[in-house]
Amino acid sequence: MKRSEENAKAEVSIYMHELPEYRKEAAGPKGYADTLDYAVWFRRRTIELVGEDRPLPAEDLSFIAEIGRQRARHGFSPDTAQRVLTLHANLMLREIYDAVEGHEVQDLLHLLNWIGAQGARGSDAYFSAFMDEQRLRLTVATRVCMLTRLLLAADTSAPGLAHSLGIEAYEHYLVVIVRVPGQLLRRADAMSDITRDDLVANVFKTHQVPLCWQQADELLALVPHDGTASLSPLSLSPMASAGDRLMSLVSEIVERVGRPCAVGTAAGPSGTLAETADLARRVAHVAPVEATPRTLSGVADVFAELGAAHLPEVDRWLREIARRLAGGPDLIPTLDAYYRADMNRLAAAAALHIHPRTLDYRLQRVRDLTMVNPGSVRGVRVLSTTIARVLAGAWS
Repeated sequence: MKRSEENAKAEVSIYMHELPEYRKEAAGPKGYADTLDYAVWFRRRTIELVGEDRPLPAEDLSFIAEIGRQRARHGFSPDTAQRVLTLHANLMLREIYDAVEGHEVQDLLHLLNWIGAQGARGSDAYFSAFMDEQRLRLTVATRVCMLTRLLLAADTSAPGLAHSLGIEAYEHYLVVIVRVPGQLLRRADAMSDITRDDLVANVFKTHQVPLCWQQADELLALVPHDGTASLSPLSLSPMASAGDRLMSLVSEIVERVGRPCAVGTAAGPSGTLAETADLARRVAHVAPVEATPRTLSGVADVFAELGAAHLPEVDRWLREIARRLAGGPDLIPTLDAYYRADMNRLAAAAALHIHPRTLDYRLQRVRDLTMVNPGSVRGVRVLSTTIARVLAGAWS
């Protein structure tokens, strides 16, 4: 309690040094005094409530929310609002450790328990009110992208922002990465920022799932998942209507992008979505590139391709096999159809619109060129992996 004003001044000083918007806010005497008063109030109120072993009451949460609304009205960006919450939490923890040094460990644990529970409530009140005020200033696409990033970072503000957008935050998600190969994104026909924002807003309106462009060639979407351990991307809960709604989502994205795309998926709990997204990204980089999505690949579908992509010697060997197959005629699409049909000759021939004998001729041609029988166990392992790498654009 004795250090509250000193610590508050230090906090405001750090804000002004780290955040240009706070520098502008506290440039005048009144702005500085208001900012300092809030920092002092928060510390003293924390000590009072901890001493009485009481949670933040409704009136305090309302006051914290009003501060969030003021920051939005004064032109603070959402990024600054997030950074303030992070800086404040770090500073409070440091002050607690300094104050408790040399005293009973129970004092420290009591303070930390209170901060852990009530700090989350206060942060949520602040940021939710901030975003409610920002609703008139930010586009739907901006808020949806912000929610997506908060979920990926396991930020406690995510549920409040999700609620303001009319959706829920879930415990498990299927991370879907839609990748546009680099060679298809030449500067002349690259999507503009406005077009990207329109895509995010329209897809969100239809499917009500968080999504955001991670980079120029990658769109990430978070689809509610049932949390099962299955590696199949289609093990979805009724809230996502299994594979149909997922395919509908991906199809709309690819149609709006207007270019062939590859799709990678991985499922995980909400607290580890950044790692899950990294896995889905790696899957997307070895998944087939398709103008009309037929394949929503998960780890179980491309584990061989993932291994090959990380072993240069194997990748060079498969590339040589692909070079031989390119001598054709039409051997790569033939093998693709053959394996998609589970090596059923009649089904594969029908998919290719050719006679079964023509299919037999092509399969024999594959044997002659590669010295590998497409219908053998070895053939399936070697040739299907080769075809998958070709269709992923690995050697373009």
